[in-house]
Amino acid sequence: MKKKIISGIVASTMFAFLFLTFTSCEKEDTSLSNETLQRVDVGSIGSGSSCTPLIAGQSINAGTVCFDDIDTNNDGVVDALKVTYNTVDGWILNDTHLWVGSTLTQLPTNNGGNPVPGQFPYKSGTLSGGLTTYSVTIPFTTLGFTCPGPGKYYVAAHAVVSKPGVSSQTGWGNGSRINTKGSWANYTTIYITCDEVVNEVEVDCETAFAYSSTYGSCFSNFSNLIPNSNRWGWSNGPLAPGNYTFDLYAGAGQCNLSNGTLVGNLTVNYNGSSAVVKYNVLGTNPVTNMPYTLDEAQLYVGNNVLPSFNGGYTVAPGQYPINTLSPNGEYTINNLSGNIYVVAHAVVCGFPKQ
Repeated sequence: MKKKIISGIVASTMFAFLFLTFTSCEKEDTSLSNETLQRVDVGSIGSGSSCTPLIAGQSINAGTVCFDDIDTNNDGVVDALKVTYNTVDGWILNDTHLWVGSTLTQLPTNNGGNPVPGQFPYKSGTLSGGLTTYSVTIPFTTLGFTCPGPGKYYVAAHAVVSKPGVSSQTGWGNGSRINTKGSWANYTTIYITCDEVVNEVEVDCETAFAYSSTYGSCFSNFSNLIPNSNRWGWSNGPLAPGNYTFDLYAGAGQCNLSNGTLVGNLTVNYNGSSAVVKYNVLGTNPVTNMPYTLDEAQLYVGNNVLPSFNGGYTVAPGQYPINTLSPNGEYTINNLSGNIYVVAHAVVCGFPKQ
């Protein structure tokens, strides 16, 4: 029996670099939360903003400096930081200079501690044609960023902007003062954090039965009781009072263990009048990386080698006396006596679709 389930699994070989966060001089918030993380956050993780203002002349809002992570070679993995200058309200870009580093001590400065934009590594040169947007792409390898992060970087985004009827102005991406006793130049702080890509895959479920190498008998041995049946599985017994642990095998067609997968065990604690039976599904599928889970359970415990139905014997799980899934996979069967047999069927999920 197989059931198709759409389930999210983690692709361990692919990573998306998400969440570039600008922070002010306030206490930095580097905590990561699945509920609050955004693709790009500015100010604090969870702010929902991906840009910081481009301030001209110390007080004029001339546009924005925005951050993004991009896939430069279309292989499905983002691999570079994209920084984009945008202007508004008639302001245009005349020149840009950009520096990104892992420590402010790497920032080119003069003897007075003020930044020297002309020595920044990413320069647009003189821009003409009234541009209102300009972007710079920096490979993550250049930044020295590796997964999983987060990686902390400082950004100094300088620009020269102009507007008809207004003299040209120096602009900086808004943030913290680089030199508190010098020029008003600012820097921003970004955090690059890589997150695993979640791929949707089809996950199958397999039929499973409890099996004991000592007490188990394949259904094919009972052809006189269940003629014309081609079902596989095992009846385990006879069992005297005691504690037992049986293997739980999935996909072992025709009772061939080499075709099956061990997905857990079944414990049986029988005291002579009642039995406590518990399904224990264990392990993770190596292909899907999904843990095995119990989706259905059908159980028979009694004095006959097989369960009965409509005056005869049956091996069809839907006809077993216990046919519901308990919350913890545990069942108590009362009013027992003598030696007993156990037929335990399950549907276990987590397998790759065939």
